[in-house]
Amino acid sequence: MSDDPVTGVPHRQKLAETTMAIYAAITLLGVIAAASWKGLFVDELELIVIIIATTVTVAVAHVWAAAAAHRLVASAPLSRAEWLEEGRLFVSVLIIGGLAIAAFFFAQIIGLQLAGSVAATLLMLVAVLFVVGVVGGRREQRTWARSLGLGLIDASIGIVILVVKVTFGA
Repeated sequence: MSDDPVTGVPHRQKLAETTMAIYAAITLLGVIAAASWKGLFVDELELIVIIIATTVTVAVAHVWAAAAAHRLVASAPLSRAEWLEEGRLFVSVLIIGGLAIAAFFFAQIIGLQLAGSVAATLLMLVAVLFVVGVVGGRREQRTWARSLGLGLIDASIGIVILVVKVTFGA
């Protein structure tokens, strides 16, 4: 894979960053839905703590796993360049967590109660998956109709994961 002609970022790095952002959105969908369903928070502050804790945990877990896997596979620690790549992945996860918090606060500002704010946050995360599908379809030069279909498939996968998470465990 070659570098992006505009940014100079290697395609493999962009792929990894996008993968981590999608993974973070799906993870937050499941955690927020399950925590809400199980009554694990009773106010806004507790939900924000859950979002922050989940976001940071996913980001740190990925970096730790990458460092450990690198030692196992390459028999060497990560190089400075590899640490920088992992840092960018860390940031991509934090961005999704930040979007979740922003959606929650926006819902609060417009007057939604806790349950409505949770729903708005979940909807935003599903929307992230929808946009991923649409943008991906357009980048593959698919028609708008097919791109929208891919967006719906991606959003549906997020919803299915959310339902499974809520139905079968917290």
